[in-house]
Amino acid sequence: MLPSSFTMPALIAACLAAPLAAQSDGGLPQHEPLNPTATSRSALLLLPYQAPAPGRWRASVQVDYGNAIDLQIKGATGAAYLLDAELMRTSLQLRRDVGERGWVAAQAAIRGSYAGVADGFFIEYHKLIGFQQPERDARPKNSFGYQLDLPDRTLVRTDSRAFLDDLRLSAGLRHSGWLQSAVTVTLPTGTGPAGYTRGVPGIGYVAAWRARPARVLVVEGTLGAGATPAHGDLAPYQRTTFATGSTGLRLTLWGGQSIFGYFFYHSPYYRGTGFPTLDRRELTGDFGWISRTRSGREWRFGLGEDLAPGDAGIDLILKVGTTW
Repeated sequence: MLPSSFTMPALIAACLAAPLAAQSDGGLPQHEPLNPTATSRSALLLLPYQAPAPGRWRASVQVDYGNAIDLQIKGATGAAYLLDAELMRTSLQLRRDVGERGWVAAQAAIRGSYAGVADGFFIEYHKLIGFQQPERDARPKNSFGYQLDLPDRTLVRTDSRAFLDDLRLSAGLRHSGWLQSAVTVTLPTGTGPAGYTRGVPGIGYVAAWRARPARVLVVEGTLGAGATPAHGDLAPYQRTTFATGSTGLRLTLWGGQSIFGYFFYHSPYYRGTGFPTLDRRELTGDFGWISRTRSGREWRFGLGEDLAPGDAGIDLILKVGTTW
């Protein structure tokens, strides 16, 4: 169940707004979790309403770069969890309308997980906003660590500068100018080390709505449900069903310049490990700038933040993307 603070703005906007007419764009960007504990489990994502683009392919490229630091130790049992890495995903998506209301899309991505060189930048940014990270102070800068010690097993994950992510196929149906249903499937085509990709197919269903309470304002929301079979050395701890929700808005300032922001919720990925990062839900916020050219191309610049430290969200993610 989503918190009421998530659902009430969405319900109010949906009741007050008239359905949107078809438009070439104007909505929120797509969002996918970046933490490997999430990307190795759920196929769900924030899949927004896809505006019609009849008779042509639409392409989207996005680069996400995040800094992760999580160090938890349970003294009574000796269990420990460590994730200290810089994480990258560069994705390419192609989408095309099918008929008047349907669309299909395919997405491929290259990901990386490594020590990196940007710890200093992320440390200074968090100092600037007054966010304390004692676990970062306990680790050497620009070092890699990904390890899980449980009472019955110890897992040490390796780093990788580049590997193929699971292939994603999606299909959607616009029921109207403001409501959409979509199914997304991930195929186990990833080439990354253990602990980064799912290893089995995953499926998800996402319903999305879009409303325009004012000429310069677009409000969107999604609800999703999905399933991924348990797989690999953490199978006894893995959840197999998942749920998501999101709400956000995009405000046009002038011309083709807009700002956006959204909240994304994902249900827990694991259970019984004793570590909040694995057993708790994820709550991520993203805000940024969108610049739209006269030709219809969009450039997006975003900054993702973990809104509930201690969960599966990444502390800070820099995002750059374009759609044409």
